[in-house]
Amino acid sequence: MGRKEEILDKVRQIAAPLAAQEGLELIDAEIGGGGGRQILRLFIDKAGGVSLDDCTAVSRAVSTALDVEDPIEGAYDLEVSSPGLDRPLKTPEHFQKFLGSKVRVRTFGPLPDCENRRTFLGILQRYENGTIAIDVDGKTFRVPHALVSKANVEPIFE
Repeated sequence: MGRKEEILDKVRQIAAPLAAQEGLELIDAEIGGGGGRQILRLFIDKAGGVSLDDCTAVSRAVSTALDVEDPIEGAYDLEVSSPGLDRPLKTPEHFQKFLGSKVRVRTFGPLPDCENRRTFLGILQRYENGTIAIDVDGKTFRVPHALVSKANVEPIFE
């Protein structure tokens, strides 16, 4: 695990219970940016959606805790928002919640058992025993969750 992932793991450990106290779920955390100043982004969600007040409450609580724990070296900006229409899918619970939805799943490399594909765009059928089943144009592919680099819900605009 690299330094960046260690920092993000620590941030998640701090932020998840604080979000839960507000009735929210921490979906993901990212760190990036440039120009000498890092940006720490937290994505939160709850049934019915996230309000500006939710983002503000989590931002204040997490900011205070991060000031005490200080896992990030140097200056950074904290951004808290909803995961958006293309929300990431990280945990088994996320995949279960979005069964029947259109999803995009990317793997770390080509999968020999899946026609050497790396990207799968289709309907999420099942999540069982650490395997994601996706219907891509009528063909079902089974992708091991451990090999997924990124997965998200694909917005459908009609």
